Amino acid sequence: MFSTDIEPARSLLIDASREGLLRFAIIEPLARDIRNVQEIDVHTVPTFTDALQSFAHENNLKLRGLNCIMAVASVTSEENVAIGRTRWMIARVGLGAIFGRPVTIINNVAAKAWALDAGTATLDDLRGGGVFDLSHRGRYIIINVDQGVGCALIEVDNSGEIRVSETEAGHMDFPPLSDVEATIAHAIRGSSPLASWEKMLVLDRHSSAWSAAGPKAMRGERQRFLASILGRFAVNLVNAYGAWQGVLVTGGTTANLLKGIGRTAFDEPFQGRRHFSRLIAACPAWHVRQKKAVLTGALQYLHHGMLIDLPAAA
Repeated sequence: MFSTDIEPARSLLIDASREGLLRFAIIEPLARDIRNVQEIDVHTVPTFTDALQSFAHENNLKLRGLNCIMAVASVTSEENVAIGRTRWMIARVGLGAIFGRPVTIINNVAAKAWALDAGTATLDDLRGGGVFDLSHRGRYIIINVDQGVGCALIEVDNSGEIRVSETEAGHMDFPPLSDVEATIAHAIRGSSPLASWEKMLVLDRHSSAWSAAGPKAMRGERQRFLASILGRFAVNLVNAYGAWQGVLVTGGTTANLLKGIGRTAFDEPFQGRRHFSRLIAACPAWHVRQKKAVLTGALQYLHHGMLIDLPAAA
C-alpha cells in the first residue's frame, strides 16, 4: 500500500485540447481555484516536450516531483496519446520520466464533466425544467460541440461518489431521416462509407455541402436543421446510456445554435413516439457556460482522489 502521509505536491494542470494552443496552470497543494493560466502557441515550438521545458524555464519551475494532469481531445486509454489537432504524440513513460511519477491524462470532455462539480458553471434550462444535482444517484450525459464533438457519461452512485467515463460517441454513424440529410451526409462523408454525427454537427453554415441539398437547405433553415440533429443525438445517447437524469450541452458553437428556433428544434426529438418515450419526454437538458472549464475539471479530478500521489523518484 502507498503511504497516506506524503506531503502534498504542487500540481501542474495542462489543457492540450485547444487547436494551436497549450494552457498551463500551477496549483499549490490543496488549492481549490485556478488563478494564473499561461498559454503557449504550439506553432512556436517543435515538440510538446519543448513546450513543457519552455514553460518550466520561464517560471523557474522544477518539473520533477510535480503532480501533472493533462487534458487532451482524444482517446486516453493507450500508452501513446495524440495531442488533438497536431501531429504530436506523447508517451506516458516519457512524461513519467520527466515528472518522476505517473502523469494522469484525461479526455477534455470528461474534464468538462468534472468541472460541473466545482459549482462555478452557469446552467441555462433548455427543456424539462429539472434541477441538476450531483449529490443524488443518477446518470447524465454531457455533449461538447466545438471543433469536434465529444461526449462523456456522468454517474453518481448511492453514496454520492462521482464517476466520469469518456466516450467517442460523436464518431458513430449518422442515420439520415430525410433526402436532405442523406444528400448532405453523402457530401461530407469524405473517404468514410457514412458520415458521423460529428461531421454533421460541426458542419459550417456556409459550407458548400448545403448547396447539394437544394432549396430545402436554404440558409434560414440551417439553424433548425443542426439543432434538430443535436436533439436526436442527445436522445440517442440518453437511451444508450440510461442517462434519464439529464443532458448537458456545451461548446463554443452551441450558444447561438440553441437560441430561438434552435431551442424548439432541439426539443422536438424528445417528444417523439418511441420506446421509453415517457422517460425521454421527462428528461431535462441544460446549456452549460463555464470559464476555464477544462482546467477546472482537471483540478476537480485531482481533488476527487483519482490521482495516486506517488513519492517522486530519487
